[in-house]
Amino acid sequence: MVKTQYGEQQHMGAAYGPYGQMTQAPQVQTMTIDNVIVRTVALVGATFVAALVTFGLVAEGIQTGDSASLGTASMLSIVGTVISLGVIIFSMFKPVTNPFVAFAYAIGQGFVLGGVSAVFEARFEGIVVNALVATILVFFGMLALYKFRILKNSPVFTKVMVGAGFGIFGLLMVNLVAGLFGVNLGLFAPAGGDPNALQWIIAIGITLWAAFSFILDFDMIEWSANNGAPKKYAWAGAFGLTAGLIFLYWNLLRLLSYFQGE
Repeated sequence: MVKTQYGEQQHMGAAYGPYGQMTQAPQVQTMTIDNVIVRTVALVGATFVAALVTFGLVAEGIQTGDSASLGTASMLSIVGTVISLGVIIFSMFKPVTNPFVAFAYAIGQGFVLGGVSAVFEARFEGIVVNALVATILVFFGMLALYKFRILKNSPVFTKVMVGAGFGIFGLLMVNLVAGLFGVNLGLFAPAGGDPNALQWIIAIGITLWAAFSFILDFDMIEWSANNGAPKKYAWAGAFGLTAGLIFLYWNLLRLLSYFQGE
């Protein structure tokens, strides 16, 4: 507080600009859970729209034998795979707080999801809807378990989940590279095939990890919102939830295809 020449009392805090034109220091906007929800809906929506594009192309190609449609879908899927894989690797070292990067991942994964889902749907009618419904039910089930503190994060839980996550990522990368060279490691059964005990264990184990990983996301989002994290980190929370939903869908789709083979 200072006294002016007119004897008035005025408050003076941190300010910028010439004397007499001072303004209050800009306040940093903090993230809220609502911010995360809005951004997650936007990313999931972008994934769904992109998936509809390649789903339609592949479905048309299968029904009419149009190689051009299949070629376009294949090209989009390859581009989407490269982009989304790059973003996932980037996210292991730095939070994704840039909306353009988050949307690039969502759209890229959407292109891949749509094409693969169309192939599965052509072979097993109804499997895509079942996988989508199962994904939604698992997500809200984990949210309820976290909300009512039936499941909680802890240092031990975090270490186990992070360690298992790196192991799963390494397993998937090894299997992908081997597949590019025409080598079948036998870790995953083909859709509709007859999975052995190891393939069942791997598929169920990865699906369970995908479900429990939401506990880490929920905890991170809640902690960040309660501790005044900058608003840009709402994108990191939304990206984590979107990536988790996509990964869970992938694994539920595979797991459901195993049941189709029996």
